[in-house]
Amino acid sequence: MDADEHTACLDGEEIPLTNREFSILYKLLSYPKKTFTRKQLMDEFWDADTETAPRAVDVYMTKLRQKHSCCDAFEIRTVHGLGYKVVLT
Repeated sequence: MDADEHTACLDGEEIPLTNREFSILYKLLSYPKKTFTRKQLMDEFWDADTETAPRAVDVYMTKLRQKHSCCDAFEIRTVHGLGYKVVLT
């Protein structure tokens, strides 16, 4: 991941990510094994006055998992009842 360019590459090919997808993934990868609650992610990456439900985070995690399904370097894990974390493999 290149924070300055706001891009992510896998095997030399850029993976198309929205700004929010990039930010969430960058946050998770910056703190491997740390669990982030949906609320923590919502507070950081959505506007305070948004009417988006916390389950919107689940949609983003599904998209990120799909886009990185070929990547062996990490896995986005669900911590049931709490949130999400990245585990480096």
